[in-house]
Amino acid sequence: MTDLNAAAVRDRLGLDGTYAPWTDALEAAHPAPPPAAVPRGAELAALLRAVGVPEREDAELAAALTELTAAGSPYGWLLDRPVAALAAALGAVGDDRGGPGTGPTLPAALGAAGRWFHTAVFLAAVPEVRAYHARLDVPDDVSWETLADLGNKVGVHRRLHGAGGMAYQAWMTLPYGGILYRLGRLQFNLDQDPDAGRGLEVHIPEGGPLDPQACAASYARAAEFFPRRFPGFLGAAAAGGELRLNCASWLLDPQLGEYLPEGSNIMRFQRRFTLDPGEAEHVPRPDEHGLAAPDRGIVEFVFRRLVRTPADVAALPARTTLERAVVAHLAAGRHWGAPRGSFMLPVPG
Repeated sequence: MTDLNAAAVRDRLGLDGTYAPWTDALEAAHPAPPPAAVPRGAELAALLRAVGVPEREDAELAAALTELTAAGSPYGWLLDRPVAALAAALGAVGDDRGGPGTGPTLPAALGAAGRWFHTAVFLAAVPEVRAYHARLDVPDDVSWETLADLGNKVGVHRRLHGAGGMAYQAWMTLPYGGILYRLGRLQFNLDQDPDAGRGLEVHIPEGGPLDPQACAASYARAAEFFPRRFPGFLGAAAAGGELRLNCASWLLDPQLGEYLPEGSNIMRFQRRFTLDPGEAEHVPRPDEHGLAAPDRGIVEFVFRRLVRTPADVAALPARTTLERAVVAHLAAGRHWGAPRGSFMLPVPG
C-alpha cells in the first residue's frame, strides 16, 4: 500500500470532499500501520458467532471481506488505519480518545463492501481488544458478551434497511475501545460528565424485559467491576464511596407515566434516576418534517423502523402498550424527549 495516500484512496473509491478530513487525519496519525488481519473460513465463522453476527450474513460478509482485503485494494489502506486508531485509543475516555476514529458511513454506490467496511474494522480489532481485556482481568464471558454488541448492531441494520451491513461505528468504538462493558442486563461505560465529574453511563441494550431484579444485579456488578479495573479514572469511588451513574434516554421521559402503569418495568427503571435540573421542562424542537430527534430515536428502538414524518409514525402497527403510547403521543402533536438523569451507587469497600 506504499503507493497509496489519502487523496489516491478517495479518488479510487469515489469518495467526495466530505471524506477528506477523516482520511487525511488517518494518514497523518497512522502513516504506516501494520496490516489489519481478518480470519477466513471456519475461523471467521467462529468469530462471527462469538461476536453475535447472525449466520445468515456469513456469505455476503465473507465476500465483502475478500474484496476489502484484496492485494492492492484501496480498501486495505482504509482498513488498516482505523484498526490502528482503535488500538491506540484503548481505554481512553472523552477528550483523551482523540484520533480520527472509524469515520463516516461509506457511499451506497460501493455496495456490500461499503456496507460491511466498518464491521471489518471491528472484526480486525478483536485480538487487540481481547488482549486489553485480558490485561484488565475482564472475565471471558463479560468480554465476549460486550463484543457481541457488534452482532446486535448488524441485526438492527438488517431490520432497518433490509440489507446486511453495520452503520453504528461511532457507538461501537465504546465496547471496542475498552470503556464499555455489558454486565448482565445493562451496559456501562466510563463517563466524564462536564458538570458532575467522572462516573458511569448506563445503556439499555436489546435483550428481553427490563426486569428490576436483573437491573439491580447489573448495578451491583458495575459497582464491583469498574472501580477495581479503572481506579485511575474513577478516583474516590475506587476507594469505597459512591459512584455516579448517568443515563440519557427516552426511557427517562416523564411523559411515559401518562401511558404506562406505575408498576411497569420501564417506570420502575425510570424512578431510580433523578433528572438533571431543567431536563423535565426541556421540549425537543421538531425538524421541518415535524419530528424531533428523540421522536425518531424512540420509534427506531421500539419499532425498528425508520420514519420521516408523523404520517409514517401513524402507519406503524402498534400492538403493545408501549407501541400504542409512542404512536398516540406523536399523533397528538407532542414530542418525546431523551432527558438525562443520575443516581449514586454505593461502591463496596
